[in-house]
Amino acid sequence: MQRMMSCLVLFCTALAYTQEALPVKELLVWQMHKIAGEERIADLQSNEDGPAFLHALEHNEVWMHEILDSGPVENGAKVLQFLYEIWKSDPALVANDIDRSMATACALAMGMRELDATWMTQRHDWFRDSWDAGLLNSGYGDLNTFERRFIARGLQRPSWTTVDALEYLNETISVPRQQFAKTAWRSPYRGHNAFGDTVQGPTYYMPFKETWRSDAEMAVKVGGVCGSLSHVGAASAIASGIPALTMGEPGHCAYAVQTKPHVWQPAYSLSWKRGLHTTMTRNTWPSLELSQLAMADSSTAFLAGDARRKAFWLEEKGDVQSADAAWQSACAKNPLDEMLWQEYALFGTRNNWSRIGWIQFFQNLQTALLPEHPEPAWHLLSTHVFPRLLEDAEPAKYLQVFKIYIGALDGWGPSRWNIEGALDWAWDGSSSDASKSTLLHTTLKTLINDSKLGPAMVAWSLAKVKGKPELEERFKRSLLEQAGGEGEGPSAVLAQLAKNMLPAAAEERDLDTFQRIGKTASALYEPRQTLAEMNIEPFDGELLSSGGALRIFNPGNRWDSPEKHWGVLEEYGGWFHTDNGDLPWFEVELPKFGNLTGVILDSRVGQPGRAKGVRILVSEDGQAWTEVGKTNSGKPQQRIDLQETNPLARFVRFERDGQCLHYHRILIYGDPAS
Repeated sequence: MQRMMSCLVLFCTALAYTQEALPVKELLVWQMHKIAGEERIADLQSNEDGPAFLHALEHNEVWMHEILDSGPVENGAKVLQFLYEIWKSDPALVANDIDRSMATACALAMGMRELDATWMTQRHDWFRDSWDAGLLNSGYGDLNTFERRFIARGLQRPSWTTVDALEYLNETISVPRQQFAKTAWRSPYRGHNAFGDTVQGPTYYMPFKETWRSDAEMAVKVGGVCGSLSHVGAASAIASGIPALTMGEPGHCAYAVQTKPHVWQPAYSLSWKRGLHTTMTRNTWPSLELSQLAMADSSTAFLAGDARRKAFWLEEKGDVQSADAAWQSACAKNPLDEMLWQEYALFGTRNNWSRIGWIQFFQNLQTALLPEHPEPAWHLLSTHVFPRLLEDAEPAKYLQVFKIYIGALDGWGPSRWNIEGALDWAWDGSSSDASKSTLLHTTLKTLINDSKLGPAMVAWSLAKVKGKPELEERFKRSLLEQAGGEGEGPSAVLAQLAKNMLPAAAEERDLDTFQRIGKTASALYEPRQTLAEMNIEPFDGELLSSGGALRIFNPGNRWDSPEKHWGVLEEYGGWFHTDNGDLPWFEVELPKFGNLTGVILDSRVGQPGRAKGVRILVSEDGQAWTEVGKTNSGKPQQRIDLQETNPLARFVRFERDGQCLHYHRILIYGDPAS
């Protein structure tokens, strides 16, 4: 609310100059005709029921708002034609808020994707009838049109949400709304089918194609890997009337579910580097979160839409000054709407804003979106503002505007994002080693004390200066100075770096940064004896802990050595030591899901009591835990066999009552399930 008020104050002067425009209703009709095209309007008017449809539409402001202000409208002629066909079969839907909203969502989905009209019509009818029959989650009734678009559009693979698929999933998977973030596992993770065909080949599902009614049912019965599981999870949510979407991650697939009103939760997701397969804005996770906030209150979106329409109308009439004021009004009414800001920037480009105009836009955008939403702010700035503001500019100007941006940051915002891409932009704009060195020093000074951004920035910098001796030396001197370390040389730098940043990266679940800094810091200590040299037999499967991250109770205490945390999860070996407390613990985040076969605990010799009675717990989400094992002896090296139960886990936690824990290695083995 405070940000909205500041934006309103910022824009009030410009609003005073806005000239009279058409009334709200007339502007709605004007835009409806613009997006559909006069040819489509003429076609509808020539049909027997067309005039009645247009009358029903153009005399219902809420319905027009739902069409025009629920996210982008593409292929308006197609949208209006499909909506007409749905209305023709059931004119009464206009009076039913839920039915009208879903029909509109289906029409908008038709405009954004090449979908068969019969497929979508059957889909619309199924959701209407299922809601009337009480078969959908109660939250379906509270969704707005923007949210229903995710249900209407379907998934990356349309065949997974056909009517047959929806019916099967609705009948067989019925759980509370929050639990749909786990329903991917209703499909068994199997790399080979019953005939031995690999899931990577074309014959995996071929023998079963005619056996079941839908691909979703086939995946539940036959199994699959990442893509199939994520589609089952997302499709089962949609079949209950809950917005969901599939996502792609590097070497992996995942999905997301709106587990409670207006809140999306990643599911079966391993990395922030996820790309959305369904989006109303851009395919990044922060953009989804922001667009959901912007569209959560329909009345706010509609009011901003009214100002937006006014701006377009005024610009078309040649009144650019008043149009500018209307754009400012739109952004003030809904400052979290990324698409409004983008359209306003395009208005500035069309009308050749001066440098002062772009600076004002820069300032207004920063006020509206930072520090809470840094990724959408960066996208808008780097795509629309900086190319105009920095045209033919010297490298120093790049650093100047970049410093303004990063100076407004405070952590990640709602979630980790690709800040490395922003840093790359500034790096590429620095034409010499001297300007690159200045960039590194300035950025380090600005971000070093941010426990979330600092580690990622340092990891990025170390990769950039590698193989560039002079830059590397300057950066490490700056790093040691800013980190408050003592001593000289690379060892002092790495020790200070790891002490401050490895625990921070683990706490943020930023595996990339933990791995990059941890591997670099491993130069500070010698590897431990191999398992073979210690006569310890590994368990079957992969070393799942490799590539993960280690969190411990009170890291950096007087006994701990954070610079050695990385090696603990590798055969390389390392060291950690929790603090004392009522319930000391440590936790391993695996880089992938896995069915565990066993754990090797490698502690120091002596004080055997601390190695006895350690409970082993597993979790898929880091929140709900299940105990799967316990150490019954105080031996320094122990093998905990989990092959009988093969628990599924992404997180593995170790805890004991009353005494600290300390180990050289925590090696977790199993079969990948992602």
